Amino acid sequence: MLLFAHTGITLGAVFLWDRVFHQPVPPVITKPLSSKITGTVRKIDYRLVLIGSILPDIIDKPIGHLFFGDTFDNNGRLVAHTLLFFVLLFGYGLFRFYYQGKNGVLVLAICSGFHLVLDSMWDIPQTLFWPLKGWRFPESDVVDTIDWIKQIAEAAHTDPSYYVSEATGITILVVFFYLLWRNKSIIRFVKHGAYE
Repeated sequence: MLLFAHTGITLGAVFLWDRVFHQPVPPVITKPLSSKITGTVRKIDYRLVLIGSILPDIIDKPIGHLFFGDTFDNNGRLVAHTLLFFVLLFGYGLFRFYYQGKNGVLVLAICSGFHLVLDSMWDIPQTLFWPLKGWRFPESDVVDTIDWIKQIAEAAHTDPSYYVSEATGITILVVFFYLLWRNKSIIRFVKHGAYE
């Protein structure tokens, strides 16, 4: 998937969760701490939602395509696209949430998990379950960075799974930022990641 699909669809899912349940994480996680957690701590930083939604690409694309393309066969789905990365980030997020009352890392982890789902990583088990299926990542069919950009551009015009998801993501982002603008909350969003 592409940038707008990842950011928009993840933002929409988290926003819907927040609006319906008014909680940044599932109740089973917050219940043991419900007496300790204040409303301020429980608020979602939507800037972290946007970052978390593309965090695996922020980490893996530069490594696999730009800096170590020859080493990793120009593969842009490496360690940050693994279940291990998600589990470690989620575990650290739970630790910080339980013992420090901070949910930022947990939000990053959950949104990174959305990224793996939207990338259909179950189709690449050698990467998803790394290192259980071996230490090497699968070879990429991409020759170089220019070839990768061309493949993405072509898929964005010819593959419905790309252009429909991109259009959905763009629509969600436009609506979200329109609501921020209408509620005069743009500055609060920029400074604090707050929706309201």
